[in-house]
Amino acid sequence: MDIQTTNHGENQVIISNEDLKKLVEIAEKVEPIKVIRELSAEEIEAKEDEFAKKLLAEGFISKIPERDETDEDDDFEPKEFEGEPLSEQIIRERR
Repeated sequence: MDIQTTNHGENQVIISNEDLKKLVEIAEKVEPIKVIRELSAEEIEAKEDEFAKKLLAEGFISKIPERDETDEDDDFEPKEFEGEPLSEQIIRERR
């Protein structure tokens, strides 16, 4: 498995079909959650930890990354601006 960083700072994972099948098998083994209520932050964290441990055990990751405890998105407010949407401008410029 190869992890690459794109020019936008986001990680991109490139894996073989065999590794993809293994990841799907691992994901399917995680006990599904019946959605009858919204999960608490603690429950979400526990499910994420369970999945990360399975990825570690299968060798897909070499260590479980530390959690970022900052809630930077809590006060996020999108900026309003006039003109063409940025996504359309990017698409046009890439052509």
